Order: sequence, then C-alpha cells, then structure tokens
Amino acid sequence: MNFIKLEMHAHSRGGSSCAQADVEEMLKIYKAAGYGGIVLTNHCCEASFALYPGETYSEKLKFYFSLYEKFRTEALKAGIKPFFGSEVRAYDAEGYFSEYLLYGLDKKFFTDNPVLYKLTQKELFALAQESGVFMAQSHPFRNGVKVGYYGYLHGVEVFNGHKFHTNRNPVAKAFAEGFSFKEIAGTDFHMVEQTPVGGIYLPEEISTDKELAEYLFSSQPQLICQTEK
Repeated sequence: MNFIKLEMHAHSRGGSSCAQADVEEMLKIYKAAGYGGIVLTNHCCEASFALYPGETYSEKLKFYFSLYEKFRTEALKAGIKPFFGSEVRAYDAEGYFSEYLLYGLDKKFFTDNPVLYKLTQKELFALAQESGVFMAQSHPFRNGVKVGYYGYLHGVEVFNGHKFHTNRNPVAKAFAEGFSFKEIAGTDFHMVEQTPVGGIYLPEEISTDKELAEYLFSSQPQLICQTEK
C-alpha cells in the first residue's frame, strides 16, 4: 500500500483572523515539503465569522465555503489532494473555550444544524456522531485552552506544530494514550514563516472527505511529528 503525507491542520488567509498565507503560498510550501494532501481547517468561531462579509450566518457561510472552493481549485492544479475540515470553537458555562478539528463533514453539516460555534462540546459531539464526522480536540493543553471532556471525543491532536504557541504535546500524547483515543498530528499552518511539520500518512487511494473520516475511525494512522529546524 502506498501512502501520501497529509496535513491535518491548516488555515488560509481570509478564513481565519490569524491566518496570513494565501492558498497559493500554502500550496507551494507544501508541495516543496513533499505533501500529497492538505485538510483545510479554517476556524469556525465567532471572532472569525464576525469579519466575513454578509449580515446573516447563511451569508457568512457562503464566504466560508468559497474559501475552500478556491483552495480546492488551486490544490488540484498543484497536484495536491484537497480535503474539507473545520476547527470549531466551543465554550463552557464558565466562558472557557476549547477547539475541535472535524473531518468528514460537508456543507450540509453547517447549513442543516444550529450555529456550530454556539454549541457545547457535548452538542457538537452528538451532531458529529450522528453524521459520521470524526471529532478530535486540537492542542488540548495549549495556554488559554481548556481540555475537553473525554466522553465527547473521538481523537486528540497529540502533536501541534505551531512554533509560536506553547502546546505541551507530550501531555496531549499522555492524555490520548490514557483514554485510548485515536491520535492525529498537524502543523497548525497559518503563515509562510512556518515549515510543515505535522500530519499523517494516508493511504493513496483515499480521496474523499468521508473516506478520510472512515479511515480515522477504523485505523490509527502513522503520524508526522517533526521538530522544525
């Protein structure tokens, strides 16, 4: 079986308030690093959506989807497999937030459900379960982030490669192992100053978002966890 390098956590300019790399710049960097696929996981949170054009949630979703469509078009031109994901923020009753990477979702997951970033972790997980969407907490032990409840997770990002954050990846790894979660890794790409250092090795024949989710549910992928030099 042949495998490709797949980035599991990447943001593009316009889709996340903190992202500074255009998709063309991103794809050039990943192509040079030998990656065969990227999951675009732009933020689904109130802060990012507040910056989008449009007055209603539906109008803002159209812009959110358009960012992926642009990414998909350019990725196919570059010979890189595009996948659609999202990083959704959830708050608890005390106002603390955690963030969750979703894989295997589609536009209907957004349009047919309540505003995702207004849901609790439990509510978001219930929708993911119902729709066959794989839900993993991103950087659960980063400064300012609250670790999610273990009963409402499919997996954990045990390696986050964002060099400008304190992620405590070894603690995330121990957390995942302690609860026997599926483990994923990602660069958390935002800007051209970052080198791709995270991801998984994905079987080459997997090409759709649903196939990716099914693979994550059924297998423990080999992780890419590199230290940026």
